[in-house]
Amino acid sequence: MSKKIYLRTFGCQMNVRDSEFIAGLFLEKGYRLCSSPKEADVILFNTCAVREHAQTRAINNVAQLMSKYNSRVYGIVGCAAQALKDELFRKLPKLDIVCGTGEIARLPALVKRAANEKILALNDIDRPLPELKLAYREDGKSAYVSIMRGCNNFCSYCIVPYVRGKERSRKVDDISDEVKDLVRQGIRNITLLGQNVNSYRGRGKPYNFIELLEEINKIDGLKKINFMTSHPKDANTELFKAMRDLDKLVKHLHLPLQSGSDRILKLMNRAYTTKTYSRLIAKAREIVPGLRVTSDIIVGFPTEKETNFKATLNLVKAIRFDMAYIFKYSPRPGTKACEMKDDVPQELKKRRHRILLELQRKISKRKKGVEERR
Repeated sequence: MSKKIYLRTFGCQMNVRDSEFIAGLFLEKGYRLCSSPKEADVILFNTCAVREHAQTRAINNVAQLMSKYNSRVYGIVGCAAQALKDELFRKLPKLDIVCGTGEIARLPALVKRAANEKILALNDIDRPLPELKLAYREDGKSAYVSIMRGCNNFCSYCIVPYVRGKERSRKVDDISDEVKDLVRQGIRNITLLGQNVNSYRGRGKPYNFIELLEEINKIDGLKKINFMTSHPKDANTELFKAMRDLDKLVKHLHLPLQSGSDRILKLMNRAYTTKTYSRLIAKAREIVPGLRVTSDIIVGFPTEKETNFKATLNLVKAIRFDMAYIFKYSPRPGTKACEMKDDVPQELKKRRHRILLELQRKISKRKKGVEERR
């Protein structure tokens, strides 16, 4: 009888795609996926370390399951594993495997070894993932396709370069073959994933991101192409023209703002100003009719004053995003911002988060109403 694996994912779309990759690895080895930890022989948590809340929630979930189901192999994989390392064994004495982002291709072998020893696998965060023959997907209609891994931007608050490594782009032909295979399976909508897709530089032929989009747009049977995430320092009019001209490309731009204060943006190492960001959005909307614009914003970054927060509010009012993900700053060990004093009180972070969230909800509701009346 084949063994069963329970796999739970925390975090962003890239983590979802990594979990699909992990599931494919175990399916190739004859395992079966199960929906309940009660049935499982192996329980794996694919974790996120970008925000403290997601990391803590994953660890607490593992602890709860360990108290219920003893005779299992337990593993924490992904970003939190890479960030916390063997500290996880101290937090969770029954934990069997800590596997970092560069070692997930070895997970089936690590699970075998875990019967006799605790496993700490963190060797190479820059290791490229192999191409899998068996492509597992959670959704039969749409799919995520990773075009690159890692990040070279080193935003001062962000742990991603430290847990996912430097930028590594996949070959254009490998990406194209994956999309064609997905289309043969009946999938019609894809989302291309990368920490900063604008930095894509295809291995083999030196394609840039726009040239990759042009290649994927040619694939017969594919209906919709989305992508995320773009970085304001790299987004440009050529990208916007591609969004206008390529018929399969969804007219949606996710462009993280993070703050409406130039002083805070400089401390964040974001490499753009509010003026250049505003001009980018204006140019994108001018070139791409009906463009939907979404964003990410952080409140409570170290040294953020009320004037900095009001600058963010005013910029959000001026830009009028269709939707925005709004987060309270939390220090991430190992980042530059973590060396700064986290001097915005938690209650003030909550207040600013609530105010900005309410403003964005009103903007989104009004914009949706306008769209519905058209």
